[in-house]
Amino acid sequence: MFDRQIQKYTQKPLQYIAKLFLKFISPNHMTLIGFSFGVLMCLSIIIDQYLMATIFLFLNRLSDGLDGAMARLQTPTPLGGYLDIVLDFLIYGGFVLSFGITEQNNTLLSMILLFCYIGTGSTFLAKAAILPSLTNENLNEEIPKSFHYAVGLIEGTETIVFMALCLLFPSLFIYFSLIFIILCLITIVFRIIVCYKELS
Repeated sequence: MFDRQIQKYTQKPLQYIAKLFLKFISPNHMTLIGFSFGVLMCLSIIIDQYLMATIFLFLNRLSDGLDGAMARLQTPTPLGGYLDIVLDFLIYGGFVLSFGITEQNNTLLSMILLFCYIGTGSTFLAKAAILPSLTNENLNEEIPKSFHYAVGLIEGTETIVFMALCLLFPSLFIYFSLIFIILCLITIVFRIIVCYKELS
């Protein structure tokens, strides 16, 4: 919901930092570094080190922003876009799985959250695969990316906020999850309706 607005303010500083990193590593290397931070975040959750997990989340998301900025300073490659999407979703899934492992009371919610991730992910990836032009409305006005989230209440920014809140206030994981699940379900239904109308 807020992805496009946030990107307007983050792209310039990210591009400046990206130019520095390009002297040493490639965009794909940055993607893999970010994935490593994500794995460390999940492991930190499992051992109840939530402050450390929060730091790794920040580094993961910073790396995720930098790899795209670095790629746009060069020539974006299909491999880079593929790695970005796949590794992001592995971390999203690993995040809720880690909460399910660390506390039995979170197991059912973690399963439902995984269902929601599959639902929100498939509703925009399927559209991107079938009709790429429909996922990039007003593309000339947007930052070039491998993909743009389809419109909905839950996009990348909202997911990161949810993850950060869970790490900062782990005792409230159940309540944050319930709110997030409701918003995800609304997003899934909304996207299906919109795509049904567009593809009919």
